[in-house]
Amino acid sequence: MRRNPGRGRSVAVVVAAIALAALLPGVAHAAPPANDDFDQAVAITALPFADEVNLGEATGAPDDPNPCYHLETATVWYSFTPTEDVTLAVDFGDSWVESAIFTGSRGALRLEPGTCESGGGTRTRLDARAGVTYHLLVRSVSWMGVVWVTAEAMPPTPNDHFADRKAIDALPVFDRFPLATATVEAGEPVGSCDHNPGSPSVWYTYTPAVTETIVLDADSWAYRHLTVAAVYTGTSLADLTEVACASSYRTLFRAEAGRTLQIQVNAADAGADDVSFGLSRARDLEPGLTVSPAPASIHEDVYFGNRSHDPEGGGTSIVELDFGDGTVLVRPTAGYAYHRYAADGDYTARLTVEGWGGRTATTKSTVTVRTHDVAVTGFAAPTSARVGATRTLEVEVANTRYDETVAVTLYRGGSAGYQAIGTVTKSVPARPGRVVRFAFDYTFTAADLAEGNVVFKAVAEPTGVRDAAPTDNTVIAPATVVLPKKG
Repeated sequence: MRRNPGRGRSVAVVVAAIALAALLPGVAHAAPPANDDFDQAVAITALPFADEVNLGEATGAPDDPNPCYHLETATVWYSFTPTEDVTLAVDFGDSWVESAIFTGSRGALRLEPGTCESGGGTRTRLDARAGVTYHLLVRSVSWMGVVWVTAEAMPPTPNDHFADRKAIDALPVFDRFPLATATVEAGEPVGSCDHNPGSPSVWYTYTPAVTETIVLDADSWAYRHLTVAAVYTGTSLADLTEVACASSYRTLFRAEAGRTLQIQVNAADAGADDVSFGLSRARDLEPGLTVSPAPASIHEDVYFGNRSHDPEGGGTSIVELDFGDGTVLVRPTAGYAYHRYAADGDYTARLTVEGWGGRTATTKSTVTVRTHDVAVTGFAAPTSARVGATRTLEVEVANTRYDETVAVTLYRGGSAGYQAIGTVTKSVPARPGRVVRFAFDYTFTAADLAEGNVVFKAVAEPTGVRDAAPTDNTVIAPATVVLPKKG
């Protein structure tokens, strides 16, 4: 705070100002705000109050108190003497300022507890007593410029007491309100997630018409204070039983049709800031089931994966997975399972999942099991051959399940590896005990002679489908010795 300077100092300041003006003609110098000093504080005489003050030219005095953050030095002052008890909310909009409220006199000021504020978008709460003079200090950096200061009396909280709880007729509901004038009623319960018992609270009541899962939102976007919302059943403060509790976040709970809920909302350090509370119906789960491979066969395990989605942000777990063949898996610990079918067919798999708040959902998927399986049962290749000779190599293919179109490819193997030399495609009916023969004519060359001997490999593949047991689809014949031409 600044005391009035003496006459000699005033003369020196005036002389210096005149000299500077002579050296710098045409340069304007703004004056500090009218309430730059404690003794010239702007009096708040009526509520609501609003004032626009330019902190860009504000200064500080050596005896200005700084009990809060000790950051800035430019200050302005306001005073307020209420004629009756009132809860006051002081607001600085989005301006980044520091503020504090004092009682007492210059040089002997006492900080009002809980009135230190710093940052943008903050509101200061003051429980002002009739006849007491309060001094509001606003402090900021010089580049902040114009700040809008407002003060208003906070009205009584209508649903402060359990008996005056606000009825919620329909969902969703979202309320944003201050707790500045809320109180703590004797006998109020403390929610299980409330780590600041004894905080001011308000009350709501809601009776669901149908059994439903409800989202309870306790100021989940708050960043300055901790808001607690607790849900109870019962009819009076003496017989309440907790159903759910959320602390500066959201939770889901199951509500029974016709059973009235009592909802308590409190915040330990909200001051004059608004807190928010919401109640809405939880969105349905979106069940999803992944089945792989498709189609499957009796020779492999089929993968079943839970790909369900919870639009409320929680995960899902499997309650039951019915594979459709009489086998049912109940509450597996993983989000997936494997199952092998004993016979070909079309099976209806059903997945039931559970999500946050007791929600369930079911989906189904057709699992196709088709075991396609052809096999190379014979491969006739010559034991020897001369260069220039053409020999027939014959491959026998068996098939017992489904009529298939089969492509058999013949490979020649040597020092450079295997190279395809031809493919024959035929229809192979499903006939147990019978085979279909695939013939290849091969003429031996000088390159084969250089190898000394060659190896032939036959690979049979059903077209358009996946062979369930490919290990019997490939056969390698014994090596053929290659001889030079006669004569």
